[in-house]
Amino acid sequence: MAAAAQLSLTQLSSGNPTYEKYYRQVDTANTGRVLASDAAAFLKKSGLPDLILGKIWDLADTDGKGFLNKQEFFVALRLVACAQNGLDVSLSNLNLAVPPPRFHDTNSPLLISGTSASELPWAVKSEDKAKYDAIFDSLSPVNGFLSGDKVKPVLLNSKLPVDILGRVWELSDIDHDGMLDRDEFAVAMFLVYCALEKEPVPMSLPPALVPPSKRKTWVVSPSEKAKYDEIFLKTDKDMDGFVSGLEAREIFLKTGLPSALLAHIWALCDTKNYGKLSKDQFALAFHLINQKLVKGIDPPHILTPEMIPPSDRANLQKNIGSSPVADFSAIKELDTLNNELVDLQREKNNVEQDLKEKEDTLKQRTSEVQDLQDEVQRESTNLQNLQAQKQQVQELLDGLDEQKAQLEEQLLEVRKKCSEEAQLISSLKAELTSQESQISTYEEELAKAREELSRLQQETTQLDCWSLKQT
Repeated sequence: MAAAAQLSLTQLSSGNPTYEKYYRQVDTANTGRVLASDAAAFLKKSGLPDLILGKIWDLADTDGKGFLNKQEFFVALRLVACAQNGLDVSLSNLNLAVPPPRFHDTNSPLLISGTSASELPWAVKSEDKAKYDAIFDSLSPVNGFLSGDKVKPVLLNSKLPVDILGRVWELSDIDHDGMLDRDEFAVAMFLVYCALEKEPVPMSLPPALVPPSKRKTWVVSPSEKAKYDEIFLKTDKDMDGFVSGLEAREIFLKTGLPSALLAHIWALCDTKNYGKLSKDQFALAFHLINQKLVKGIDPPHILTPEMIPPSDRANLQKNIGSSPVADFSAIKELDTLNNELVDLQREKNNVEQDLKEKEDTLKQRTSEVQDLQDEVQRESTNLQNLQAQKQQVQELLDGLDEQKAQLEEQLLEVRKKCSEEAQLISSLKAELTSQESQISTYEEELAKAREELSRLQQETTQLDCWSLKQT
């Protein structure tokens, strides 16, 4: 029981108010304990064999007190749910996700989850239906339907929690068309009034609440039934009209589905918890198996009204409300309320500790998020600065590229002019050399001419002197 003691009431019930509803039915005086006789009478309504119920009681009442406190009763309920869903009755399975346990009870149609709709009178009484119809008409339906916007104010006016109202809408919108017709609106109002009376809103619509206009026939078609009946006859070795788990084991495993899933399908179809299947139940089991193999559709947590075999519907209706009384063990001296108070205090401390840890984690996460936001801001600023610097450098680079191109063009022009000047200088040098050569020649010829002139002048002088002498 150590593992079970560590689980809170919320964990054991998975937050489903049905557990609290069941507990209030057995502890009407709010004493904090459930006597063995009261627990036995209530748990018997689960339809489980006495052997299984005895094991559940032993696991819940490990101290042999002869009564259960609230947490222990929740453990018993959880184990009943495990058994009804084909799981072992073991404390190790308390953490597994299972739908709430089902108990036959005629006090409320919301607690009838396994009966057939087609055989039951509608839970909405005629006088209530007339009242709901008047409200429906006052909301100005269009073509016989009310949209969610028109229904919403009526639901919110009930002051029920939003999650409860959301489930009311999902359950009452049977056609899933986002609108409510007259009958669906009556279902919604019925669920709202039940919730106001502290009735838990079920997870799926009970058969007794399905309007007669929306009740369906069996999901197994006649052709399927004929085919599965042939398989049934071959599997029913002892020809007793039932197929036991041992007889069905081989043919079930040949489908290739996981054993846990097959066990769940078996538990769904074994509506009477006999440990064997009738011909109709066998056909339903193979229908669910075929749905999974061919269409990938998982079997439901509980059978919907149109799934329940026709042969089981009348029997299920007759069984509703039966409450045989049995005892699990000898009733011992009652302990004081301290055990319950200790359990409540422990749960409170656990919740407070869990809340503190979550708050600390929230602060830490908030700080981490803030740090990351600051870092993102810094990096964003750095990125903007780098992008600005990149733009500036790019502009400088573009300017240098343009300047380089201009200088290269100027360089080519200068080199061209240099080449031209060099050619001109070379030509002038050649011409200078030629002129110098000519000047040298002229100077030599001039010198010779001068010498010749001087000689001629001397000869002239001599001749003049000679002439004078002759005279």
